[in-house]
Amino acid sequence: MTANQLPRLVAVAILSAAAGNAQSMDAVFARMDKAAKQFKGVSANIRQMVHVAAVNDDSFDNGTMKLRKDRGDTRILVEFTQPNQKSVAIGDGEVRLYMPKARVVQVYDLRNKRATVEQGLLLGFGADSADIKAHYETSYIGSEKVDGQATSHIRLIPKEKEVLQSIKQADLWILDTLGCPVQQRMTTSGAGDYTQITYSGIKLNPSLSDRDLKLSPPKGVQVQQVGK
Repeated sequence: MTANQLPRLVAVAILSAAAGNAQSMDAVFARMDKAAKQFKGVSANIRQMVHVAAVNDDSFDNGTMKLRKDRGDTRILVEFTQPNQKSVAIGDGEVRLYMPKARVVQVYDLRNKRATVEQGLLLGFGADSADIKAHYETSYIGSEKVDGQATSHIRLIPKEKEVLQSIKQADLWILDTLGCPVQQRMTTSGAGDYTQITYSGIKLNPSLSDRDLKLSPPKGVQVQQVGK
């Protein structure tokens, strides 16, 4: 091999790797598009880990998640049961956080943060490749196992500056069988803080009523409007 041939071989190797990544990304998007066409909702068990890089600390919460998507309207109810009970409902342009021990429901108005909220919801179930490509720079990381299940790991970088203030990077592990996430990691700071959610017992398109997706605090709890 001559010195003149080496740069050419390196360039060929780089181009071949890029082509392989593009084909892998296309295959992941094809599975996601197929799942998105049929998607109406999901229920699952969740395990959330919050990592604080500065002190190398991880905290965990376990619970359940229910999500329904209907004609562009997405509603979510997350109920954490361990170690600390709390419930979060998203819908109608607001987040409602119920903390049983404090007997308080905090209400956050999200209408002025619509872009960030919509992008966060796109990271969940029912997103298709057109939505993702419109709002994120995408890259294929590789095939990986999550809880023994075959997945495709992809990375998303938000295009909108508003979203980048809250989400620096998002990693999704897409199930090869269902075309939906089994794990998500949202990096929230340049220091490396992140929130990771792992799903189990996933049920696609369950029957979910409005009542199934609303908080149900007992009478007499205090309601606080936050950020007004």
